Amino acid sequence: MATQLWNTREVAAYLNVKEATIRHWVHIGYIPHIKFRGSVRYRQETIDTWLEKCAVGMRHTPKRIAQDILDRMNRPTTLDQRGPKP
Repeated sequence: MATQLWNTREVAAYLNVKEATIRHWVHIGYIPHIKFRGSVRYRQETIDTWLEKCAVGMRHTPKRIAQDILDRMNRPTTLDQRGPKP
């Protein structure tokens, strides 16, 4: 299967950013690209892989947040841990 190559306009549309942003990212080496006879091209598969690496996952899932809240509700307070006053 042939590799899909994109130009700057196509990858900018795919990522929903300006072409100038893509050119800047190329200049600073942020985005993976290929230089071929003076032209800059991008492989679709490489861009997709790069996006996966850039994705930021949720630190806590809703289930984990709910469990943390329940744990805090069931945890004894500082006063309860010290016991009754003498």
